[in-house]
Amino acid sequence: MAASPEHVFAMKAFAARSRDEEDLRALAGIIGIATTDAALELCERFFPAEPLSLRSRAMLEDLFGQQ
Repeated sequence: MAASPEHVFAMKAFAARSRDEEDLRALAGIIGIATTDAALELCERFFPAEPLSLRSRAMLEDLFGQQ
């Protein structure tokens, strides 16, 4: 079974590798994520016990703009 686009987005957001930035942008368009808050909520849904690193938050803020 393959991971859903939402799950892949969350995994890539947690990894926060520079090579994932374009994938995150493409996945966000596919799944309808348009804000940092929405991206953070999605990550929390898939990994509720894992805090998102500062690097991951910074990458999401760069992608969607700070709020």
